[in-house]
Amino acid sequence: MHFIKYIMIFNANNSFLYYKENLGIVNDYYQNIVNLIQKILYNNPELHINIILCPNYNYNFNNTNKTILININYEHTLVKIDGRGVSCDTPVGNISYEYNKKYYVRICDYHILNMSDLIIDYSNPNICNVKTCPQYHSFSKKHIYISSSIYQPFFSKENRDVTTLSTFININEPRRKLLLENINNENIKHQNINNCFGENEMEFLLKNTKIIINIHQTPHHDTFEELRVLPALECGVIVIAEKSPLFETIPYHDLIIWTSYDDIIEKIKEVIINYDFYHNEIFSIENIDRLIALKKINYDVLQNAISDIGSSNTPNIEL
Repeated sequence: MHFIKYIMIFNANNSFLYYKENLGIVNDYYQNIVNLIQKILYNNPELHINIILCPNYNYNFNNTNKTILININYEHTLVKIDGRGVSCDTPVGNISYEYNKKYYVRICDYHILNMSDLIIDYSNPNICNVKTCPQYHSFSKKHIYISSSIYQPFFSKENRDVTTLSTFININEPRRKLLLENINNENIKHQNINNCFGENEMEFLLKNTKIIINIHQTPHHDTFEELRVLPALECGVIVIAEKSPLFETIPYHDLIIWTSYDDIIEKIKEVIINYDFYHNEIFSIENIDRLIALKKINYDVLQNAISDIGSSNTPNIEL
């Protein structure tokens, strides 16, 4: 599927935002960031700033406003030895896995991201891992967490036709392929759907799903897939996920059913049988309030970061 990336310009009060209309498979998260920035500019008329939201920095607003560069990291930073995408100069952090080995701190396109005034990340474990690496001390100061709370909340457990769901794009990754084969062998009602990238398609699918399955793509890349999981939770979907490092830093980690890769089939069958019990426990009134509050937290965190940068005395960026 191909997406045309049109340039979009938004103006509110004395400020401007440059962004792309569509970023494909990450577009829902990207457009949520766009919407947050638009609201911030509209609600803060005292700001006189230009914002360029990745991926193209070459734009001239033809005004005297301060220009702020914002980029987004979508990649895993928690990568083990022998993981693909790790260059020879990738530093090691201070987060351990088996036999006291340490995870690499892998930042894809580091030099591009580091040009930014602000780096947004969907993953708190990513951010925590980067903070353990002294080499990235300056990078970490502008690295912030904006959760992937992107859909309108919906928590009813009725009329959900998809029993279990995965959204694996590359189903030939060995771990994913084996899991799907095992699910099929156990006659579990399951669908893997990986083409819902049009407007509202994924949201509609999730609101029609009971349970979503999340595992690491490879044995080496261990950042938890919050981009997949939190949108499911806010659509009332039970999440069964493979255990992940730094899971305790995820603000909704206790709403996820954690299990090992080897035990995931048995856990799926247990949750299907006891669906009503698990749904009622996970989506209690208190937990629903916590999930809904994440949108306000996102707005406040991003507004504070943009306001701090916009009001600082650092010189305007020359493009």
